[in-house]
Amino acid sequence: MARHGESKHFKRSVVTKSVVIPRKKYTYYVRSLPGKHRSSEGIALLGILRDLMKIVNNGKEARYLIRSGNVKVDGKTIKEEKYIVGFGDLLNIKGDKFVTHLDAKGKLIVIKDESDQKSKKLKVLSKGKAKTGKVVLRLNDGRNVISNKEEVQTGDTVVLDLSTNQIQDVLPFEQGRQVIIFRGKNAGLTGKITKIDEEFVELEKDGKHFRASAASGFVL
Repeated sequence: MARHGESKHFKRSVVTKSVVIPRKKYTYYVRSLPGKHRSSEGIALLGILRDLMKIVNNGKEARYLIRSGNVKVDGKTIKEEKYIVGFGDLLNIKGDKFVTHLDAKGKLIVIKDESDQKSKKLKVLSKGKAKTGKVVLRLNDGRNVISNKEEVQTGDTVVLDLSTNQIQDVLPFEQGRQVIIFRGKNAGLTGKITKIDEEFVELEKDGKHFRASAASGFVL
């Protein structure tokens, strides 16, 4: 008999590229729905609460917390347990604020957030123009934002007001800036930009120099 639709789960070994999960606890893992992050760079909200943050003991408790409307991502209440969460997303759980980040090995982690969570930093992946002539920016969490700021370039980080979807500030991708590599084999690497060419960026950290893809550099 033919299989209809995608599997609701996938092998745990696939998830460990971006998330640390106990080796012998799960054979299969909850599959996140398609969304603003690549599946290899994110994890279902249920997994965030249960396995990364450990604020619930099991999937049943995670589902209850989510469906009760107690979890917000980027300021919006999320009631879908398979909603994908990735680098830079802002979490609000019963009023407690957190942000997803990467450790030195490129694994997703969740840390306390002291900001008001009214804005979010996002990398500009590409830049184009709409039929109206306005500049359209494609950002790293899947958003497309119309901007009147002509100075924004591909690679820059913008500070986006989450309530108005307007750009508040621009952090240029330039020498001297502190960045983190947020995807690829060098994910989690942080350092100061010392050199930029067309496709690569050279970073300096603790006297050591590293080379990584410029497209993956996120200005902090």
